[in-house]
Amino acid sequence: MSYKSLPATFAALLLAQCLGLVHLGSDNICPVQAAFAADSAGDANAIRLSTTRIKQGEVFQLAVDADALGLTNDSDVPPPVEFLGQSYKLFVVPDHASGKKVFQALIGVPVVEKAGARTVTVGSLSRQLSVIPAGYPVQRLTLPPSKNNFNMAFGEEEAMNKAKGTVSEERLWQGNFSHPSKARQSSGFGIRRIVNGKLLDDYFHSGLDYAGFTGSPITACAPGKVILAKTGVFKLHGNTVAIDHGQGVVSIYIHMQKIEVKLGDRVSQGQKIGTIGQTGRANGPHLHFSIYCNKTACNPNQWYKAAF
Repeated sequence: MSYKSLPATFAALLLAQCLGLVHLGSDNICPVQAAFAADSAGDANAIRLSTTRIKQGEVFQLAVDADALGLTNDSDVPPPVEFLGQSYKLFVVPDHASGKKVFQALIGVPVVEKAGARTVTVGSLSRQLSVIPAGYPVQRLTLPPSKNNFNMAFGEEEAMNKAKGTVSEERLWQGNFSHPSKARQSSGFGIRRIVNGKLLDDYFHSGLDYAGFTGSPITACAPGKVILAKTGVFKLHGNTVAIDHGQGVVSIYIHMQKIEVKLGDRVSQGQKIGTIGQTGRANGPHLHFSIYCNKTACNPNQWYKAAF
């Protein structure tokens, strides 16, 4: 907004009032300042968030209309979402009710992110939100010397990072995710760990552990495409499957005994993909299950309860 965008007479009156030359109302607020404030509020309202108070380790959904971004052609590319120094791609989500073109992104807040006020931006638009403490507990573990390390096989870290960073165009799921195992949860998400009496710096439990018997079934948490299926290769993660659910959302299943899918397979929600085991760095048979949203490990329990 500028004086040039206003009719000449009105602009002159507004400028005069701001300079104290005339008085146009009873409030001691410059109309131009008020208009700028309204514009700022409009910018904030243009970005819609599923919540403005997000827990550490959880995901929020951002939506913004194409009109608010000044995008009028179908070929126009939206700017990325900027949050916590990272960039996130926006995806088109048709709004059949309004007929408007809407862009959307899912963004995870890292477990280790400090609580406090944060800003999320899309182009020239911005919105404030608060990161709030999740209160994750501390767990004590005892491991034999052979497994008290994070040593990985050649290429293991690169393969895992590539899977976690997968961002494909098509959203393959609808509704809530489902538990990948019927076994009890033995270790929660976000837990800090003391291993053999030593607190692990900058470490948190990046998923949920399901303490099932060896050979008990593991199922896909949601529809998707298998992007990683490794047996007998990974030293830390053991036998591993990763499934791409689209638009930056990936689920990962590790320490498996047997893998029953292959690279490129399309799987349905609840389909058996393998069995629980004790491969890799594991202190007993269990499934370690993780959900990554644009490379950030997020609390699976949120995905069981909320449909993004």
